[in-house]
Amino acid sequence: MVEQLKDEELDDFVLKHDIVLLDIFTTWCGPCKMQAAVLEEVAKEANPKQVAIAKMDADECPVTSGRFKITAIPTLVIFKKGKAVKTTVGLTQKAALLKDLAMFKK
Repeated sequence: MVEQLKDEELDDFVLKHDIVLLDIFTTWCGPCKMQAAVLEEVAKEANPKQVAIAKMDADECPVTSGRFKITAIPTLVIFKKGKAVKTTVGLTQKAALLKDLAMFKK
């Protein structure tokens, strides 16, 4: 399951989960729509006890967009134990995301 977050929910969410994959997107972005479909596939394969997947609309979450200096979308941020450990800009395929997540599960 991919959870939609707001600015004020992000910190609690990433602290509550060991690993978080966050998609920062906009509704008008074509590649973001393709990324959303990829995230749904990743969510089906990822163990929800190990990885939480969330998304935030950059237009509706200006605090988060500023905090992570979002200049292009989609932007994916992986958090481990509450800290951002990897940021990827642009459409990222399922295999690459699963590989990245596996690297941080160790």
